[in-house]
Amino acid sequence: MAILTYTAASTAFVAKVGNNRVFLIGGGGSSGAATGTTTNSGAAAGGASALSQLALTPGTIYTVAVGQAVAGSTTTTNLAGQDTTFASTTVVAKGGTGTALNSTGTNTGSPASGSTTGCVGDVKWAGGNGGAGTAAGATQAGGGGGAAGWTAVGGNASGTNGVTGGTANSPGGNGANGATSGAGTAGTAPGGGGGGARANNSTDRAGSGSSRGQAWIDWIPPCSMMLLGVG
Repeated sequence: MAILTYTAASTAFVAKVGNNRVFLIGGGGSSGAATGTTTNSGAAAGGASALSQLALTPGTIYTVAVGQAVAGSTTTTNLAGQDTTFASTTVVAKGGTGTALNSTGTNTGSPASGSTTGCVGDVKWAGGNGGAGTAAGATQAGGGGGAAGWTAVGGNASGTNGVTGGTANSPGGNGANGATSGAGTAGTAPGGGGGGARANNSTDRAGSGSSRGQAWIDWIPPCSMMLLGVG
């Protein structure tokens, strides 16, 4: 059985065989908006991943729900990435945490941390941490955390003040770099965290919006313990 890939919000999966492997990545979080003058927002965390080997009933329909991208705005605050799930609660990859709107240039925007809290699966990995949006006078907002993948956590934002988006673990998406001027940028799908926004003048800047997740399903021989996509 070939590996099946899902990106739609909801898809019916009909089990063909009993022994299946399900791998999920949650959507990447959104940075908050930056309003006021010379204001940066903190960057979002990457989406988590979850992998499970499942005994399914052939002929039974199971729902695959993939976290979808959500656009940012000048009022965006604490917008997490959407979760990706299989059969509602059987396997769950949580979306990355979003960050708050920052309206005061003298305050440092608070970045989001990756987490596996709420994930369900045999193996769970956290998305990477976002970088901080520094206080007034800084030239770049924080970068988003990379998505978790098959074998490891997502990479954290890097560089001075964490302005460079984190590198994902394959097949996740990278976090976006922080803005030097303007709205935040959503991370790369699947699951990359959004980079922070920067209001370098009195114009309010939109948060990044969240990135979508993704799901994969394949059949595995009994007793096989190889990870999907490896070997």
